[in-house]
This record gives sequence, C-alpha cells and structure tokens, in this order.
Amino acid sequence: MNIEIYLKPLILTIIFECIAGFLLGLRNKDIVLVIMVNIITNPLLVYICVTLMYYLGIDKAYLITYLLLEPIVIVVEWLIYRQYLSKKMNYLLLSVILNIVSIIGGLIC
Repeated sequence: MNIEIYLKPLILTIIFECIAGFLLGLRNKDIVLVIMVNIITNPLLVYICVTLMYYLGIDKAYLITYLLLEPIVIVVEWLIYRQYLSKKMNYLLLSVILNIVSIIGGLIC
C-alpha cells in the first residue's frame, strides 16, 4: 500500500485541527497533544476506510466511516483530551469541532 494514502490525510488533518485548536485557545503542549492523538487515530481510520472501500466500494465505505467510525474517533479523542489537555474546556465539544473541521477540510481538498 502506498504511504501517500496515509500521509496526505494525516498531514491535512494535523494542519486543520491544529489551526482550529489554536483558534479555540489551545497552545504549546496541548497542540502537541492534538498532533499526537491524530498520529494514532488518523492512520487507523484511513486504513479501515481503505479496507472497507476494497470490500464494499467507495460509497458504502464512506458511509460507514462517517456514520460509525468517525463518532468512535470523536469519543476516543474526547477521552484523551479530557485526561491530558491542560486547558480547561468542554473536551467533547472540542473533539467534535476539531473532527468536523478536519472532515470539511479534507472534503474541500
């Protein structure tokens, strides 16, 4: 499998989510946490999505990814942010906003 399949979505996600996080008040180590969390969650999500595309086709794979897998990613990231972010905020809302920004940014690109 081509590494570009993983790098492009990961880099775009990191850029979009770091900018959004910065605009929401995250700084320094909290931005680093956003990067680290996405290094874990994004390639795994992309791998599952690509695998689903192979077996189910593009439309079904995207449907499953956005309706089932993305909410799981949001919850996992929320739990990590709740545990490790230094800035006090609504961590679930943060996770939702960052992931929505990432999805919209990815669709535009």
